[in-house]
Amino acid sequence: MSLKEIERKIYKRGEDDPEGKYGSLGHSNPAEKTENPFAPTFFKAEEGKKDSIWIKEEEEKKAKKKKALRIVMVSLSALILLSGAVWGALYVRKSSFVEDMVAISVSGPGEIQSGDVVLLEIDYKNENRSSLRNAVVHIIYSENFKPLDNLNLEPEGPNSSRYNIGTIGGKSEGKIELRGKFFGTKGLLTYVNVKLEYSSSNFSSQFTTEAKHGILISSSPLEVEVNGPQQVSSGGAATFFVKYKNSGQQVIRDLKMKADLPADFSVTTSEPLPASGGGDIWYIGDLGGGESGEIKISGVLSGRLQEEKKFKFSLGEIGNNDAFVAYNDVSKSVKVIGAAITILQTINEKKDALFVNSGDTLSFRVKFKNVSDTALRDLILTEEISSPIIDYASYREFGEARGTLDSNKGTVAWKAPGLKKLGVLNPGEEGELEFSVKLKDIIPVSSTKDKNFSFTALCRIDSPDIPTPEGENKTISGNGIAVKLNSKLIIRQEGYYNDSEIANTGPIPPKVGEETTFSIHLKAENISNDVTDGKIIVTLAPNVSWKENFLPKDADVEYNNRTGVAVWNIGSLPAGVGTITDPKEIVFQVGLNPSVNMVGQYPKLLISTVFSAKDVFTGQNLETKLGEKDTNLLEDLSVGSSGKVDQ
Repeated sequence: MSLKEIERKIYKRGEDDPEGKYGSLGHSNPAEKTENPFAPTFFKAEEGKKDSIWIKEEEEKKAKKKKALRIVMVSLSALILLSGAVWGALYVRKSSFVEDMVAISVSGPGEIQSGDVVLLEIDYKNENRSSLRNAVVHIIYSENFKPLDNLNLEPEGPNSSRYNIGTIGGKSEGKIELRGKFFGTKGLLTYVNVKLEYSSSNFSSQFTTEAKHGILISSSPLEVEVNGPQQVSSGGAATFFVKYKNSGQQVIRDLKMKADLPADFSVTTSEPLPASGGGDIWYIGDLGGGESGEIKISGVLSGRLQEEKKFKFSLGEIGNNDAFVAYNDVSKSVKVIGAAITILQTINEKKDALFVNSGDTLSFRVKFKNVSDTALRDLILTEEISSPIIDYASYREFGEARGTLDSNKGTVAWKAPGLKKLGVLNPGEEGELEFSVKLKDIIPVSSTKDKNFSFTALCRIDSPDIPTPEGENKTISGNGIAVKLNSKLIIRQEGYYNDSEIANTGPIPPKVGEETTFSIHLKAENISNDVTDGKIIVTLAPNVSWKENFLPKDADVEYNNRTGVAVWNIGSLPAGVGTITDPKEIVFQVGLNPSVNMVGQYPKLLISTVFSAKDVFTGQNLETKLGEKDTNLLEDLSVGSSGKVDQ
C-alpha cells in the first residue's frame, strides 16, 4: 500500500464514522485510544496536525451557529416587541373611538293641532374617550313645518337647516332646541329628520348618524266647506260656494285657496277674482281668530252621462318650492246627468269663452229642444247677464220673442205668450230666440279694485213637468259663456313749439331750408286690466329728424335712423293708469326742414303712432293707433295756424 492510499484512508475517517462514535481512530472513546508503538513518527506528526485542524474547524462552525442563533433570537424578539407595540397602540386608539358610541335623537310631541307651536329637542352624545371634530347637525323637514326664532340655525335649503357644533369632547353630550309650527290637513303624518356629521380626532374619515321624529296632525283650526250642485247636465252651469273660517284664536297669515277642478270644468267667473294667471289660486291674506270668508266660483261642466266629477278646495299657502301646502281641504263630487231639455246659446256665434272690448255689441242666440218623451208645459227661459260693463239701455230683441229685462238684477226672462213655444213644448220640438246688448264705451273705473271685468252669460229653463229626483229643483242650465273684457289702451299725442320741458329753436312759421324743432308729448293710458310688454312705436315723417333729446332721460327709447322709427319700451302698466293715476308720459324733440313743395301747407311731423301691450287678465294682445300729426298745433296757442310753411 502506497503512502497516498494510507493518507486517503486516514482522511476518510470522518466519513466512516460520521457521528464520531469511534473517535479519531475508530475507538468508542477517544480517551481510551492507545498509541501504536509500531507507527512511524511521520504519521504521528501528520496525525497531530490533522486533529488540530479538525478541532479548529469544528469550533468555528459551532461559533457561527451560535452567532446566527443569537441574531435570529434578537431579531425575533425585536419583531415581537414591535408588533406588540403597534398592536397595543392600535388597540388603545381603537378602543378610544367606537362609531356606535356616538348617538343623536329627536324628541317632541307625537300628536298636535295644525298651527301649534312645537318645541323639538335634538340630543347628541359622544360616549367615546376621544373627542369628535367638525360636528354639524343637519335638520331636514317637510314644507308643512315653519321654523321660528331659531337664531343659531343656518338655512341650507328651502326645507333644511344646519347647526354647527364644532368639537364634541369625549364622554360629553349636548342639546339643540328647534321651535316651529306644523301646518297640514287632519291625519297628516310629517317627519323631522336629523343627521349628525363629524370626524374623530383619531381618524380622518367622515362619520354620520341619523334619527327622525314623526308628528301626527290630529286637527286644524282652519275649516273649509263647499256647497254646490249634486248633479249637473253635461254642458250645464254649476256654482260652488267655498266657505272658510279660522276657529282658532291665533292669526294665520298669508292664506290662499287652491281649487283642483276637473279638466272638463271651465271657470266662467268668480268672486273674488283669482290671484294667479292659471285661475286656480285665490288670495285670502291674514285670517284672524273667528274670522271667515267665502269664494264663489261659477263655470260650465261637461262629461259623459253618469260620470262623477271631483272638485277639491284646499286652504293653505305656497311653499318654498312653489308647491301648495294645504292646511285643510274639502272635496265634492258632482254627477253628470242627462236632461229632459237641451239648451245651447252662442254670443257673436261663439259658444266658448269670449274676449270683448268696450263698446262692442253682443249678439245672443238661444236654442232649446225637448229631448224627452213627455210634453213640457209652462216653460220659463231666463238669461243672466249681470255686469257693470253692460249698457242695458241698448237691449234689443229680434223675431217674435218678447222678454222682460230687469236691469237691476241683470236678467231677461221669457215665457208664454212672449214666446209661444214656451207654453207647450212637445217631444222633439225646439225653439229659438235672439237679442243683443252693447257694452259701455266708458268703463266705470274709480279705484284699484275696478279691474278684470268679466261675467258669465248663463241661460236656464224650467218647467213643472221636468222629471227630477224628489227634492231637486226642476231647472235645467244651459252652457254658460264666460265674457272677459280686454283692457283699453289710450294714446294721446301733442306737439309744441313753446314747451316748458324742452326748448325749441328755428323760425315760426317754418321756412324752406331752415330747421325748426318741435316737442312731441306722448301720454299712455291703460284702463281696466294690468298689461305687460307695453311699447309705443312712432314713425317720423320725411324731412323730420330725430334729435336724441327726450325726457325722462332714463326712458327706454330706441331710434332707427334708416327707417325713421322710434320705439318707447314702456313694459308693464297697471290698470287705472290715466284714470286713477297720471298717465305714463314721454317728451321727445324732432326737427323739421321743409322743402319748397311744402310751402303753404302744414307739413307732417309724425306718420303714425302705435301703442301695443299684452293683457294679463285675458291674455290677448292689445293695440291702438293714431294717425298723422302735423304742424297745425292747436294745443300750442302761441303757434296756432302759423304752422304753415313760409317761403
